[in-house]
Amino acid sequence: MKNFSIARLGLALALGATLTACSSTPDDNLPPSDQQAPGSENRPVLSAREAENFVPARWFLSLNKEEAPWTPADITLPQQPDFVVGPANGEGVTHTTLQAAVDAAIVKRSSRRQYIAVMPGEYPGTVYIPAASNSVTIYGTGETADAVKIGLALDSEIDVNTWRRTVNPGGKYMPGKPSWYMFDTCQRQRSATVGIMCSAAVWSQNNGLQLQNLTIQNTLGDSVDAGDHHAVALRSDGDNVQINKVNLLGRQNTLFVTNSDIRNRMLDDRLTRTLVTNSYLEGDVDIVAGRGAVVFNNDTFRVVQTRTQREGYVFAPATPAALSFGFLAENSRFIAEGDGVAKLGRAWDLGVAEGSYSPGQSPNGQVVIRTSTISKNFNQKQPWGDALDSGRPYAGNIGNGTNDNNEPQRDLNDPAFNRLWEFHNSVQDSE
Repeated sequence: MKNFSIARLGLALALGATLTACSSTPDDNLPPSDQQAPGSENRPVLSAREAENFVPARWFLSLNKEEAPWTPADITLPQQPDFVVGPANGEGVTHTTLQAAVDAAIVKRSSRRQYIAVMPGEYPGTVYIPAASNSVTIYGTGETADAVKIGLALDSEIDVNTWRRTVNPGGKYMPGKPSWYMFDTCQRQRSATVGIMCSAAVWSQNNGLQLQNLTIQNTLGDSVDAGDHHAVALRSDGDNVQINKVNLLGRQNTLFVTNSDIRNRMLDDRLTRTLVTNSYLEGDVDIVAGRGAVVFNNDTFRVVQTRTQREGYVFAPATPAALSFGFLAENSRFIAEGDGVAKLGRAWDLGVAEGSYSPGQSPNGQVVIRTSTISKNFNQKQPWGDALDSGRPYAGNIGNGTNDNNEPQRDLNDPAFNRLWEFHNSVQDSE
C-alpha cells in the first residue's frame, strides 16, 4: 500500500459528531452560504422550495408504492455477538478470519440478524457477504475505526487467473460454501480482465447489511496510473444497507453501490438503498459510483492527488433515467488536494457508447450536495465534469426565468440536462 492517509483520519474523527437521525437541517456551525438559485449553467443551485423535495425520506421510498418506505434506525449492538473474529486462542474468538465468520452466519439460516464482532487487527484478503434470508452486522471492537483494517490490493485490470490466485488462496471459496456463487461468477468470465464488478476487497449482496467502526481498504494505491484501474474497497448490491463510522480507502471507485442480481448483472428495475453516516471516504477518481440510492450524512470525502494532477471526482452516479434520486450528501465535508483540479462529480452514462446518449432512455446520474462545506481546492467555477462513457458534455439546468413567486421555472429531471445540484453549501479551507 502506497501513500494511504490513515493519519488524516484524525481530521474526520475530529469533525464528525455522532448523529442519531438522518436530518437535512442546516448545521448552525456551517459558514454562511452565498449560493443563490438558480445558480449558473456551470453550477446550478436549488431554491429552498426545490430543496424540500431532496431529503433522505425521498431516497428511502420503495419502487413499490404499496410498500412502506425504509426508515433506518441507529445501529444497535448486542451484549454478546453471535461470532467473534480475532487471533487464535483469543478470548471468545470463534473464527480467525472474517470470511469464515460470515459463512457461519449465513449457514445458520436464522431469521434473526447475525452479529459479527471483529477484534482490533489487520485482516488481509477479500470478504464476500452473500444474499441470504438473514441480515448481517459486522462491527469493530476497537476504540476507533482504524483499529480494524480489512482488505487487500486488487486491480480490475488483472487477468482472471491472477485474480483467482489473489482472491482465493487456500480455497476459502469452495463449492458448497455460501459465498461460492459470488466467486464463481467472476472466475467464469471470459474477458481479458476481471473488470470493476470483481475488483472489490469487500463485496456484499446482503439486504440489511450493517457495517460499523472499521476500515475497509483496497490497497492498490499508487502502484498503477489513474487510467481504468478500478480498485473498489467496498461494493454493495444489497437493499437497506447501513454504514456508520467506517473508513473507506481506495483510489478509483472506492465505494461502488449497484443494483445487481446474484448473477452479477446490473438491473433496470431494482432499487438498492444505503445510508452512510459519520464516515470517511478517500480516493481520486469517482470515489462513490454506481446505480444505488445512497444518502450520506456527516461524512468526509477527500480527493487525493498522489498519483496525478488530473481531474478527480467525488461522485459518479449511473442513476437510471426513470429514477429521480441517486446520491444525496448533507452536513458533510468535501476536501481536496491539488489546485482546482478536483471536481464534485460527473454522470456515469453506464454502457452508453461515446456520442450515443439518448435523453430519457440512457442513465442520467443524479446528485444533490446540500448544507455541506466544500474545500476551496475544488474547481469552484466548474465543479461538475463531462459524463463518463458517453462523453456527454456537462449541461446545467438554470431554467427559463422565474414564476410569480420568484422561483426558477425548470424541470429538475429534464433529460436534456445533467441532474447534479447544490443547495446551501459554503467554501472552506482544505483542512
